[in-house]
Amino acid sequence: MRPSPHDALVRWLAAEREDHPQAEETAETALLELFESLPLVAPPAGFADRVLFRAGIDRRDPFASLWARLVLAAALLATSLGVLWLPATLRAARALLPTWSLSDVVQSGVRALVEGVEGLASVLQVWNLLLTIVRAVAQPLAVPQVMAILLGCLIASALAFRFLRDQISGERNWTHVDSI
Repeated sequence: MRPSPHDALVRWLAAEREDHPQAEETAETALLELFESLPLVAPPAGFADRVLFRAGIDRRDPFASLWARLVLAAALLATSLGVLWLPATLRAARALLPTWSLSDVVQSGVRALVEGVEGLASVLQVWNLLLTIVRAVAQPLAVPQVMAILLGCLIASALAFRFLRDQISGERNWTHVDSI
């Protein structure tokens, strides 16, 4: 038989009101007992399937179909046969590529590093230009008089937009020609 959740609740509240050091441990055990006495809430069986069905999502097994199994088997067979031809393909590709020495690899690495650094330098030049433009625009905006003028312009444009919207929406109707 389960203990009453009411008793655990009363013990937990009483332990929380006390100030001695063991009251904290007593409160923890009473709270744990209270949580253990609560019934487990679980949705009824098939709930997720019904929700997915109403949402229009079919939750069938994708490999339940014979066609899906046949396509998967054909893909696995093609991959297996491809593995058999891989060594010959690699040999042919190696014959087409020039033979590289260690100095060629080092030279290519150094060239790639130099080009990467040059690209980074050009990106930083563009960033510096953009930063200069932002500073040039931000400095006047820091002056209170300019900010007040811009705020006034914003309010005027918002009011003009509002009046224009009211004017246009007031003239709209379903008839295009006035009746005689």
